[in-house]
Amino acid sequence: MEQAHQPARRAYAYAWSGHRNPEREQATLRVWMGAAVLLAYGVFAWLHPSHDASLVTRLIALYVAYGAMTLLVVSRMSAPSLARLTVTTIADQALLGLALAAGGATALPLLWVVFWFLIGSGCRYGKRTLAVSCVTALIVVVALGIWQPWWSANLPAAIGLGLSVLGASVYLSVLVDRLGNANRDLARQASTDPLTGLSNRYALEQIVNRAMHAPEADDNGATALLLIDLDGFKEVNDTYGHAVGDMLLQSFAQLLARRMRKTDTIARLGGDEFVVLAHQVRDRGAVLSVADSIHSALSTITSVQERPVSVSASIGACLLSSATAARRADMSAVLRAADRAMYRAKSLGEGKTVFAETRDFESG
Repeated sequence: MEQAHQPARRAYAYAWSGHRNPEREQATLRVWMGAAVLLAYGVFAWLHPSHDASLVTRLIALYVAYGAMTLLVVSRMSAPSLARLTVTTIADQALLGLALAAGGATALPLLWVVFWFLIGSGCRYGKRTLAVSCVTALIVVVALGIWQPWWSANLPAAIGLGLSVLGASVYLSVLVDRLGNANRDLARQASTDPLTGLSNRYALEQIVNRAMHAPEADDNGATALLLIDLDGFKEVNDTYGHAVGDMLLQSFAQLLARRMRKTDTIARLGGDEFVVLAHQVRDRGAVLSVADSIHSALSTITSVQERPVSVSASIGACLLSSATAARRADMSAVLRAADRAMYRAKSLGEGKTVFAETRDFESG
């Protein structure tokens, strides 16, 4: 069974799980936080003029300009870039290192920024980017301890900063792992039907919308949605009670999971309605083959807890390409069309499959 959410690229699996754009968020913070620090150092340089204060102020201004440039680039890019993320992560700590090297004691108030970068990298993008930021910061600390006069004269401070960076990174790595696991658990719960363990309506909607808006390659074939309604389920509920009815639904879900192809998506909409989203089907004949597998699976369920049952399925099938051609490119329209086809299947008797036609998309 296909999972509700396909895994994203590993570097962005944590950061891009929601609808926000963390790269743009980080670029915006570069500008605003950098501008605030620039203002503070500008006032300090004006009240206590010195070569170091002036140099640090100019370097902070350079960082603000760099932040504005990254914000402009990110705003114009529609997709995340692993290479861009790596470069900006290194540049953040490297430019800060230049300010610490240029200002010596005057730049010490900027030390908090080292940890701000670590936290931002880890919490937005995960462990890989956190590691890049940590390694860059440690290289900066080593370089300061060797070549910068103030840090060379205060080597224990450099060692303490390096250990703090390392300790904070290890702690953040553990925290990111826990937050990532918690987010994945919440996403799984939000997209899973609690009774059957199949995908739920929300998860199905995400997959259908992606499939409808993605260009279909001829080699991969089309995608079809099969809406399944169990005939005879109400009689089982009325005769044996809801507990047996629930067990029937669970048995059917398990059979579907075993019999359908790994490329297909299986979901429960609620009640006795299920959906199979069949990917890579060549034509209606291939869709009918999937439907026949569903009918065959149901025919094997003859008893539940030693109670005899007789259930079949009425199936309404809809090719997503038909919905797109009818300019109804959303799951609600597809389900309505499949639902109309399914009721026509019911009118033909038990165990029938009917395809949605163009007229099924015409009324809302």
